Amino acid sequence: MRKDLPVSSHARSVVLQLQKAGFETYIVGGAIRDMLMGREPKDFDISTAATPEEVRHVFGRRSSRIIGKRFRLAHVYCGRELFEVATFRKAPAVTGQDGRKSPDGGGMPENLIISDNAFGTSQEDAARRDFTVNALFYDPEKKEIKDFTGKGLEDIERGLVRAIGEPALRFEEDPVRMLRALKLVGQYEFVLDNATENALFAKLPLFDLVSPSRRALELEKILQSAYGDRQLEAFHDYGLLARFLPRLEEKWDTAAGQYALELLFERNCRMEEGYFRNSISLAMAALALPFVEEALGSAPGELWQPGQESEEVVSSVIDQLFYPQNMMVRMREAACRLLNLLPLMELRENHMLRRIYSSRSYGHARELLFIRLAVAGKSLEECEALWPDSVPERGPRVRRNRGRR
Repeated sequence: MRKDLPVSSHARSVVLQLQKAGFETYIVGGAIRDMLMGREPKDFDISTAATPEEVRHVFGRRSSRIIGKRFRLAHVYCGRELFEVATFRKAPAVTGQDGRKSPDGGGMPENLIISDNAFGTSQEDAARRDFTVNALFYDPEKKEIKDFTGKGLEDIERGLVRAIGEPALRFEEDPVRMLRALKLVGQYEFVLDNATENALFAKLPLFDLVSPSRRALELEKILQSAYGDRQLEAFHDYGLLARFLPRLEEKWDTAAGQYALELLFERNCRMEEGYFRNSISLAMAALALPFVEEALGSAPGELWQPGQESEEVVSSVIDQLFYPQNMMVRMREAACRLLNLLPLMELRENHMLRRIYSSRSYGHARELLFIRLAVAGKSLEECEALWPDSVPERGPRVRRNRGRR
């Protein structure tokens, strides 16, 4: 199929450089799906016949580097953009008997992929991918889409998530694929085809085998997304949330749980419309706010009296809500800071203004304050006047003479 897709100039340049060096190269995956659906891609992934070492030779050491162990690939810098350039893979021969235990206490599933560096052809690469809608390859020079599975273009039209090959095997190879299937359901309002849905329900216990680092990375992507609230709803509907964020699942049908989703939805709307910056810590704080209120004896939407005790509760609630994921320390601390700042802004006592304005989290705390008011149906005009986007300038700091040492 020939189609002129709006590929970024830098992505096109990386592809053409590899093609000119004699390597078959395409833009692949979610970017093709998004462009066909009229959406702006988040990024452009590139697949090529070149090995990581050959990619580095083409672009040089200053513009590229090799990363990864389980999945080795090259990072290529072009202008201010970073592109992941992966070598075509085929189904690996090495499987998952590495000594870890499965959820039922037995050995690891024999099909679990623990190393994925068996290079192959573009057709083999498409066949080993997760879902048909993610297995499209695009040549920006020829303006040609290659649908090696024969179902990708059709399934995008139908809004269908279909596993490539045997669905149960795909989920055994990598249980994170269950999460990614449901992210497509939440973000695009796709539906799972029957075979994929049945396999997902049957293989849900395997999600417990996913490493903490990969789980945390997926959670960060969800919190960065403007569709995170819908994706969490899809996880809840299919039973994955209890294994991913068990504390949120426990509170899902409570007043605090529903208020948390409303806050996250409002944040996502304002981010998608360009009012807010993309902040993981703000998303974490929006989700955690109702549970902090609850833990401190306040009703949903009612803030608490700030103090040492409340700061300890904020920290504890953040840890419980996002367990068992280990969020990056800086994200966790930033979420705690802006939650602790929020009741001070609500009180707006004159002697606290300098502390509020000088806080690193002022901007995000201001945004969270706006989110609360919007969910409550209140006007933001008065709040915008009280809490300006730019911090009021203070007079020059006078250096005190402390005398000679």
